[in-house]
Amino acid sequence: MNALNRNLGHLVHSGLRMGLALVAFAVCGLAAGQGVSHPALTDRWSFQLGAFVPNVETTAHLNNSAGTRGTSVNFEEDLNLTDRKTMPSILGSVRLGERWKIEAEYYSLHRTGDRAIGRTINWGDNVYTIGSTVHSEFNSDIYRLSGGYSFIKDSQRELGVALGLHVTEFKTALSTTGLVANSNDVLAPLPTIGVYGAYAFTPKWLLTGRMHYFSMNYDEYDGSLINFTAGIDYRFSRHFGAGLAYRHVDYEVTVTKTKFNGGIEYKFTGPVFFVTTSF
Repeated sequence: MNALNRNLGHLVHSGLRMGLALVAFAVCGLAAGQGVSHPALTDRWSFQLGAFVPNVETTAHLNNSAGTRGTSVNFEEDLNLTDRKTMPSILGSVRLGERWKIEAEYYSLHRTGDRAIGRTINWGDNVYTIGSTVHSEFNSDIYRLSGGYSFIKDSQRELGVALGLHVTEFKTALSTTGLVANSNDVLAPLPTIGVYGAYAFTPKWLLTGRMHYFSMNYDEYDGSLINFTAGIDYRFSRHFGAGLAYRHVDYEVTVTKTKFNGGIEYKFTGPVFFVTTSF
């Protein structure tokens, strides 16, 4: 089963890379010189306020103080956390000259649940027995900062590479009657490398895509991350518009720290509805 999951993961990753490659191909291959100029490609400042509505899959384990691996817990199936919830998001960018840009993004997902569990769960030094009603909490606050250079850039199209930092603050908590609540949090700073592109079909319609990737085994962290977004937006006026995007974010992180010694597999995929402005 693990081998199958890894193979499926590789297929998903390959598909996402191919999708972004197609976007890049379109950006490079479509002819410029049509006299199209889009505000998002010429304005210095851009902001986007969105609502991300993903399907969520969360699996985690917490080792005990002796280092014994804890039970792998699916928070949606085992602990009744909702697998779909609207996440607020905000994205901003500033251009430094013609080709350099800085981009920052924030979104968060906080969930709680209660369930009489159907199996024994070893979570840290606590043991939750079959039939116990467990209250659970899984929160994540995600911050992304990147700096990019556009080696193709005009008023109609853009293609560039980016280096960045994808920082996620995780908080997990399990509690039940008769046991001291087990609450743990961890800050996972993951450096990323990425590519991004944009193409304006008309002065009002804009196609965008970006992908950030990380894979590293260093010190207290071991894991990988892929963050892929593709979208299209329409400008109602020179400075304001709205759009729809698709986002896929997939974490696999193992952490060996005092506050959190365990692993998290965290995936959310779905549409993003947003409004945008630039000036």
